[in-house]
Amino acid sequence: MNARLIEALSLVLALFAAACSDDFDPSSRVSELRLLAVQADHPFALPGDDVHLTALAFDPEARPLTWAWGVCLEPSSSVALDCLRALSFDALTIAPDRTEHDLVVPETDAGYVGVAVVVCPGEIVRGDTQGVPLACVDVDGVRLPLSEFELGLKRINVREPSENENPAIAEVLWDGAPWPEDEIKLDACERTKNGACDAWTEHTVEVRAPGASEQSVDRDRNPVTEQAVVQMYATGGEFEDDVRLVDTAKTTWRARREDAGGMITFWFVVRDDRGGVSWVTRRISIP
Repeated sequence: MNARLIEALSLVLALFAAACSDDFDPSSRVSELRLLAVQADHPFALPGDDVHLTALAFDPEARPLTWAWGVCLEPSSSVALDCLRALSFDALTIAPDRTEHDLVVPETDAGYVGVAVVVCPGEIVRGDTQGVPLACVDVDGVRLPLSEFELGLKRINVREPSENENPAIAEVLWDGAPWPEDEIKLDACERTKNGACDAWTEHTVEVRAPGASEQSVDRDRNPVTEQAVVQMYATGGEFEDDVRLVDTAKTTWRARREDAGGMITFWFVVRDDRGGVSWVTRRISIP
């Protein structure tokens, strides 16, 4: 089995393992501050090229968020914590609501650079948090532990740009019909005699991204095909499968009693195994 196939299978297995947690809340349910994805407009670039990054995060508490971005020239690993521990506070770009960031790709011998991202539900100040060169302070002035703010790392491959593009999502289907971004679905439920919702309807959800698995060549100019998956997130309800291969990205979703009387937000994130990522957002109103 070649190295590229092993890497692709490892990506899929890791994502499925993350989805099959024994915790009460599945990994697809966004019930606390989450950094869900970071997209680079050029996942492959050369030194001197401009790269624009966009992050997807959500906080159910709608707190003011402060962001920090930093670049590791020779990351010791692909873990955000290691990258951040190698940086100084002054090397970070910090600002409220900074979900986008621009950088000029630096010279490096590592083959890639790591772009570290921090999302703090409050203010980022100078300090130290388990080796990370900053402190996250909430609106009450309480310094938060590392577990209460989000870290991420986006890898930018530093070599001749390939034909790799971020995967395009063609459409989302709800019960077999197109689900436009501006349409808020109204969920249905079976009602008891007193009018309360007793059980919610099970819906099918499908994400179509037919060009997500692109044809390309590796470093030795051998032809390869990308592997891509779809990750499904929502602020409520339950997916039957929250990670699917892109060519079989169809599953079911059902609301729960505790979701009643609110709005559910969905995010469908498509990732390929060469750093490409895209997402779309949808919403449902629960009676």
